[in-house]
Amino acid sequence: MSEEEASFDDMDPAELLEEAAQALEAGEKDVAAKILNAVGNIYMGVAEYEEALKCFQQSLGTYKELKDETGVGDALYNLGVAQINLEQWSDAADTCLTAMKMFEKVSNKDGAADAMYALALAKHGLGEFDEALTYFKKAQKAYKSVDNQQGVASTIMDVGNAHADKEDWEPAEKEFKKALKIYRDIDDKAGVADALSLLGDIAEMNDNQRKSAEYFVEAAQNYLDADMTDFAREVVERAEQKLWDLSRSTRRRLRGPIDDIIDALPEKEEIEDSDEDFDESLLDVIE
Repeated sequence: MSEEEASFDDMDPAELLEEAAQALEAGEKDVAAKILNAVGNIYMGVAEYEEALKCFQQSLGTYKELKDETGVGDALYNLGVAQINLEQWSDAADTCLTAMKMFEKVSNKDGAADAMYALALAKHGLGEFDEALTYFKKAQKAYKSVDNQQGVASTIMDVGNAHADKEDWEPAEKEFKKALKIYRDIDDKAGVADALSLLGDIAEMNDNQRKSAEYFVEAAQNYLDADMTDFAREVVERAEQKLWDLSRSTRRRLRGPIDDIIDALPEKEEIEDSDEDFDESLLDVIE
């Protein structure tokens, strides 16, 4: 997203769409295309994927009219990501492949790496495991070439997820540990927490409850450090549930860190068990 598009983030999408329509009427297609793309990103940020899809489609059409290859690549990639979130796997694969080729044509290495990664996700969604792994590895190399360690770690994590989906726990664990090292190196607390949580899942599947609890405690602390309190609460509760299955010495060692994390979490809001006081907004998904 450009700086100009980022400046739209705090604005009302409806007002921005009106501005885009006015820009189109005035013949300012380049302005309209940028606004539509920005609105699509706003909708993506609040998980309104259908609305985002419409905006990216409109933006793409306008960029095509302008023969703006850079804009076409950006809009195609965003469209593909929206299709992935809507689980429109086949359309997403086609869109991301086209975006990748467009980015390569205009020598946008960062964009090509992103599109390759998205293509891998789409292939995984289609159940095409081998092709997904091929594109994940290609994306990993592409991210390395532009020194994007965050991208490298993300692709490694998804290779691990692909193996985990097939219940191939040993290669999955290996990939998560590789990603964990990178996340630690770049001090990405959320990434560290995600990798540790997944390693905890694998340890649990392999009936290694002590290791699982240790992973969950460390994951919870990192989620807390990343201000992701809902995830921290969920993971620390999983760790706490395991304590009585562990040796006394392990319980004593983990009890303190668990209590510290729980004490640092905000208190849960008490929901009145009454129709009269029920707040329907509590049903909203919080991202």
